[in-house]
Amino acid sequence: MRAIFVALIAGSAGLLSVQAALGQGEKQVEAGEAVYNDYCQTCHGANLVNSGQTFDLRKLRKDERARFENSVTNGKNQMPPWKGVLDSEQLDAVWAYIRANANDR
Repeated sequence: MRAIFVALIAGSAGLLSVQAALGQGEKQVEAGEAVYNDYCQTCHGANLVNSGQTFDLRKLRKDERARFENSVTNGKNQMPPWKGVLDSEQLDAVWAYIRANANDR
């Protein structure tokens, strides 16, 4: 009986850490949305809905993080470089926002 009780407590602690991680993930997505609205929305569209004149960020796949970071940091075509403007935490948050709304979730 004691082993079952210990297992239940351990399982509850694990569930709480998963819930905390999910809550942290939600906060990061919200932070990413705020950064996106401040810096990206003008060209890439409100709520990631693109007019077709720039790259639709919802098409980025989860394995394209390096491509995303390179484009944002160094610029690409008509997109200016954001190096020195956005820090790594902001990049992480924008990536979380994009992935939360990606076509291939």
